[in-house]
Amino acid sequence: MATSSHFKTRIFSLLLALYLLSSMPKPVGGEDSIRYKYEDYQEDDDRIRVRAHYISADKDLSPSTRLGVVGLIDTITGTTPTGELPEAGADRVPMGDLVDERRSIILNLDHQLKDHAFTFELNYSNESDYLSEGGALTYRRYLNKKNTTIELGYSSLQDELSAPTLPEKERKDSEDVLIGITQILDPATVWSADLTYGREDGYLADPYKVVEKDIELISDFFLAITFPENRPRSRQKWIFYTDILRDFEKLKGSLQTSYRYFSDDADLDAHTFSLQWFQKISDQIILEPLMRYYKQSAANYYHHDLNLTGILPDRNTIGHAPYFSSDHRLSKMETYTWGAKLVYFFSQDLEFNFKIQRYEMTGLDPLTHPSVYSDADILTVGGRWFF
Repeated sequence: MATSSHFKTRIFSLLLALYLLSSMPKPVGGEDSIRYKYEDYQEDDDRIRVRAHYISADKDLSPSTRLGVVGLIDTITGTTPTGELPEAGADRVPMGDLVDERRSIILNLDHQLKDHAFTFELNYSNESDYLSEGGALTYRRYLNKKNTTIELGYSSLQDELSAPTLPEKERKDSEDVLIGITQILDPATVWSADLTYGREDGYLADPYKVVEKDIELISDFFLAITFPENRPRSRQKWIFYTDILRDFEKLKGSLQTSYRYFSDDADLDAHTFSLQWFQKISDQIILEPLMRYYKQSAANYYHHDLNLTGILPDRNTIGHAPYFSSDHRLSKMETYTWGAKLVYFFSQDLEFNFKIQRYEMTGLDPLTHPSVYSDADILTVGGRWFF
């Protein structure tokens, strides 16, 4: 099948610049397109299943202005740990049922003025018990004949929680500030790095999680009582991210390596390493194997139960110290993700993609029950039409 030079250029651009898709706004003056993606996340043992539909469109309003819109509908079903300990003789922790649907929309406007570029973004998301509204502003300055890009960003979110377990509606406000740099090191190598500071204030707990403690009712007679988890009402976080994309012309492929460091004021530190290879199989097919490793320490208020802590919860002091949570996502743990993506260019105006991943989570402390951790298969299929 004959392939136009325009078609070949798009494939080369995909190999050399895919890192931009996850870290930077779309460039002004790109091709108009509509994209659809379906993702199915299924945990083992019929636990959580999330099925999501994404649709996005990009349209040039002028040579220097570009409009984008993203819509999302996802449904979540299944069971998740409540935070309680397993009953005597049981090999699994108690689970709670989940059923919900989320609808989200994101609008973004990119505008370029010579060596300056701006992105304005508005987002809205609504679930049965969660409403989120926010916006973001990003400024980019191109230097050194556009071989260097400096990026500054600010985002703000206002969330409202109305879970049935809460006596009244709660709010959460989040702000993030980012500074980053992207540098073309040579014709085949691109390096980028950014630093983010974020702050959250308000209700930061999971309203469906509880913590267990044995309470002595009478002498030598104890009863396991559950209490709502109690997290701090403010949180500060720092994130450092860097990646390198290297093109190997003789191999007709590119390698992207990245590292991400996360830290917050609850002593939770996390490291993420990832590798992804972009291999051109033919003028129409690109194969992308990937691997990701993640490891974190535990938050300083994480306890699998309260029996050895000396903490006696008081339902009237929620939001004040002492803080406690048995949410396994705050424990010391590690995860592995590996998989592959296949991109097929059906024509110069139409592409399809298919990705399958395996996700595995393992606890690293001797007390947390291993059944709280989950493994999952992730299937993603999609397509994009350029017009």
